Amino acid sequence: MTDTRISKAQMLHACMIKQQLIISDFEHEVKHLRTEITNRDDIASQAHRGMPERNEMLVRMEHELVFLKNELMTLEIIDEEKQSDEVEPGAVVVTDQRIFFISTSVDLVEVNGQSFFGISTKAPIYHAMKGKKEGECFEFSGVRYRILDVY
Repeated sequence: MTDTRISKAQMLHACMIKQQLIISDFEHEVKHLRTEITNRDDIASQAHRGMPERNEMLVRMEHELVFLKNELMTLEIIDEEKQSDEVEPGAVVVTDQRIFFISTSVDLVEVNGQSFFGISTKAPIYHAMKGKKEGECFEFSGVRYRILDVY
């Protein structure tokens, strides 16, 4: 299976770019919302309409931004050179269903025409496959996965 492997370095790079884009979008939205709240504070007649909801949304978005930045830091500490023979943080897990990169929760990513999912060690599916090796199976949400390769 080694000849069709996606490079772990390429996977990591793609995840980091995707995470940075998400962070950038969130930072833009937070800045926009802060400006909107500040401008409304300047207009006395509208000062109280919708403000609690907007402030609450801003706080939620700021918390999400902190979470996203922490996820990026998690990606930054992954050793792309480390080879794994079992499912563990930093491993690439190729199954008969899909490819997983044990890193952070990242929606579908594509590298060189091959798709994979980044999954966090906090994800329930990770706990179903943790410690498994090539040739072993695991089940999650009624789907049976056979591990074809781990690296």
